[in-house]
Amino acid sequence: MKNARGKLGKRGKLAIIIGVIAVVLLGGGLIVRGTAARKALAASAGAAETVTLKKSDLTQSIHVSGVVQSAQTANIYSMLNSPVQEILAAVGDTVEAGDVLAVLDTAALENNISQAEITYGGAQDTAAEEKRALKDAAANAQNALRAAQITAERQALATANAEKDLAAARADARKPFDSTLTDRAINEAGIALERARKNTHTAQAEYDKARYSFDEYRYQNAITDAAILLERRQADLAGASDEKSYSIAQNAVDDAQRTLDRAQADLTRAQDDAIKLAKDKLDAAKRAQADAQRAYEKAFQDKQRAAKDYKEANEKKVESAEKLLADAKKQLEAAQNSRMNAENALKQAQAKPGSAGINVELQELSLEELNRQLANGQIVAEASGVITAMTAKVGAIPQGALFVIDNKDEFYVSARVKEHNLNSIWIGQEALITTEATGSQKFSAAISYISPKAVTEAGSTSVEFEVRATISDPDDAIKIGMNAFLDIILETKENIYAAPISAVVTNERGSFVYAGPERLEIPVTPGLKTSNNVEITGAGIKDGLQILTDPEGKLSEAQPRAFGFMSRFGGGR
Repeated sequence: MKNARGKLGKRGKLAIIIGVIAVVLLGGGLIVRGTAARKALAASAGAAETVTLKKSDLTQSIHVSGVVQSAQTANIYSMLNSPVQEILAAVGDTVEAGDVLAVLDTAALENNISQAEITYGGAQDTAAEEKRALKDAAANAQNALRAAQITAERQALATANAEKDLAAARADARKPFDSTLTDRAINEAGIALERARKNTHTAQAEYDKARYSFDEYRYQNAITDAAILLERRQADLAGASDEKSYSIAQNAVDDAQRTLDRAQADLTRAQDDAIKLAKDKLDAAKRAQADAQRAYEKAFQDKQRAAKDYKEANEKKVESAEKLLADAKKQLEAAQNSRMNAENALKQAQAKPGSAGINVELQELSLEELNRQLANGQIVAEASGVITAMTAKVGAIPQGALFVIDNKDEFYVSARVKEHNLNSIWIGQEALITTEATGSQKFSAAISYISPKAVTEAGSTSVEFEVRATISDPDDAIKIGMNAFLDIILETKENIYAAPISAVVTNERGSFVYAGPERLEIPVTPGLKTSNNVEITGAGIKDGLQILTDPEGKLSEAQPRAFGFMSRFGGGR
């Protein structure tokens, strides 16, 4: 616009001013004074939507969705393999620690207890009869002597067999290792490695072509056409003689400039895409070659390992045979000693202590264990809370957790945040929680957990991390599993002026709001910004000020550029 005014010169500007004044006079005083003109403009624009300024608090936050979960969960299991006889609780019930939730059918266990009591009585009877059995000890000792003699004979035969096994193991250890299979694997790995190297060479050539020989002919034509169009539009702008033609020409120049920028960006993006695609192929080929190289090296290592394993296996086989032979000789010696001991046992049989008393003790312990199990026939709540899940079924054998009890007094919201927001979040940070069920009611919370690892799949373009916010004072309206909205507080300013973002107009002169029916332009300095509002400060900002919520749209309807035209060509401002 400055270039257009420069070309008009003083005489041209004076002529335009005189012409405008004449139009005004002939039109019945369309423009008289600045104030009267603004009033006429306000009347012609009609009523505009406004907002009344007053001081308030403004909070900037990260807004994410999540799920309400319980901070403490207790799983209730059964220690018995008995079917459920009766269920005394249901999902949704509130229980206290110690409450009976279900009763098992212990009829079989009670029957076992009766049988154990009988067995226990029998053990006591057996102990009483043990003394009578001791008189038969001599006969038993004689039988033991004969058994010891047979064992010694068998162990001598086992020792001879162990000597033959050792000889066979030593013969196997002398045989050479057969490398036919491992040599074939090495050859196949070498072929695969050579193929991978060729693929890498091809991918490198394609990458070099994408970097240094990219075909940009089609894109250069578009850039050239756009540049020519821009020069023409700039020439049209330079020849503009009035406000309207200048505005049209300026818009055409802007459009032509954007067309040129897009053409240049298309060339850069196409070349970058081609390079990236070729680079990805090259990287994949290099990885494949590295894998093939490792496979080739592994084939050699496998051969060495197989030969080593073959040698070690034979050595262990020989070692095991030697150990078995040594053990056989020791057992032969032990069998011979047992035969001599059996001869002495005949004399000691009558002095042998009774063992029936030990059996009585064992049966007593078994009976006590059955009675302890009977005490577990009732399934009891191990914690206080609300039952959120139940697998117990009447007549079914308990499998896994029969009941799940969640603490109803301590909840947290589990949500996911984007990677770029992670550095703005810390443990203990203030947050606010709302749910669909509770409407606009807000619950105070604090960040209590930040996942040390991303919860999205590896390679995802949108990396997310889990965060948890513990609710400070939940009430009965909060339920486990509810969808919730979590606002993580980043910054709060109190007692400030804030306006809708759409109310602030920013251009090359600065930032402004427009107030009152006359659309008074007031300079402002924007500050803290949220998704809807922005902090504003300035000398003209005060309580009760009525500002337009959509000044750009309303001023356009009222054609405010008439005032701009007067000021531009001598009206002055």
